[in-house]
Amino acid sequence: MTEQEKEFLKVVTLLEKNNCLQHVVLIGSWAEFLYQNTGIIPKGTTVLRTLDIDFLVKNIRKPKPPINIETLALKEGYAIDNHPILGTTKIRTSSRLEVEFLINQKGAGAEPVYKTALGVTAQALRGLDLLLSETITVDYMGCEVNVPSPEVYVLHKIIINADRKKVEKREKDRDSIISIIPYLDLEKFKHLIEQSTKKQRKTIDAFLTSNTNPSLLIFD
Repeated sequence: MTEQEKEFLKVVTLLEKNNCLQHVVLIGSWAEFLYQNTGIIPKGTTVLRTLDIDFLVKNIRKPKPPINIETLALKEGYAIDNHPILGTTKIRTSSRLEVEFLINQKGAGAEPVYKTALGVTAQALRGLDLLLSETITVDYMGCEVNVPSPEVYVLHKIIINADRKKVEKREKDRDSIISIIPYLDLEKFKHLIEQSTKKQRKTIDAFLTSNTNPSLLIFD
């Protein structure tokens, strides 16, 4: 286990012990790490390339009573950074991991950040509702961690891939998508695609046509 993996375990253990994990969904590359370490996809399918641990907050008003993750993290010796303008919370670990919190943004003119009942200020981003639409709970080292289903995770990555500003990030995400697709429930994946908007479907079809074996994804 690498130093980053040990620190990741410490972070999720802290959140588990304090009843926080049930209120967040782990997204990003660390979700891929859990897919591989809980038997959902084979180990070595993708490579962990980021030091960012991203948690998507399910509901800014829960739990009740509130929990203060910042206070818990400080007691464990972690550093807390609050963005000087937005105020978003970032927890830094000794092994250079950065823990951040996100929330799905809804409606026109919505706030860019939200204070949550978890005691952290989360950045609001659009399009994260898909990641909340179908989640699964995996047991990692005794911690019950919520992650998007692999099908939802891959579909979301496909939809946002074309909008990635950095070419390197876009290519890394493409490689992860292509690596994970063979292990998906393809019927479920097709069903999710069929439920997409016309704009999303155009993006999805273009990506799959360019980057995967079309025979895997024939739609009747």
